[in-house]
Amino acid sequence: MKEKEYYSTVEAAKLLGVSVRTVQLWVESGALDAWKTAGGHRRIVAASVEEYISKHQTTHDTKGDKKNVLVVEDNPTVSKFYEAAINSWGLPVSVTVKNDGFEGLVEIGRKVPDLVISDVYMPGMDGLQMIRSMYKSELLTSDQIIIISGLTPESIQDRGGIPSGVDYFTKPVDVEQLKKSIMQKLSLDASPEG
Repeated sequence: MKEKEYYSTVEAAKLLGVSVRTVQLWVESGALDAWKTAGGHRRIVAASVEEYISKHQTTHDTKGDKKNVLVVEDNPTVSKFYEAAINSWGLPVSVTVKNDGFEGLVEIGRKVPDLVISDVYMPGMDGLQMIRSMYKSELLTSDQIIIISGLTPESIQDRGGIPSGVDYFTKPVDVEQLKKSIMQKLSLDASPEG
């Protein structure tokens, strides 16, 4: 029997463990190879689905009491700094790091985080494009997003601006302010100080 050459959107969604809408977003962004039939139905290349699964199959922290924080930052030094800072606070959070807006969207499609911390200026898909995609697919709301950028306010406006309700910090970030914002957005109580 011949191996399957393509999947329907529904079949691909089941195999990848994501929603049909997420598969559609991944097809539109080029993460999965696909074409449309004469009737307008998407057909996803089987090899593309299998390659995606082998590349992205990761084990997630399944501790139900931890909040999931996704950091999307293309500079490895900066992303390591954020990860180390957040981990040093002793908060019940699990940090995942992705290098650009596209990788961030892929991760969000696999497992919606409790909070996204994103840079704006990144190669490929920037942070604002990623946020607009999340809004369109209704994956996250503005109170689940923090933007940290070194761009000028004018440059950010030229890219479409930061949506209302999204916390915004300029680089270099004030770590204490970032901590307050993260704790507030995740509804975490600060340790009582003597």
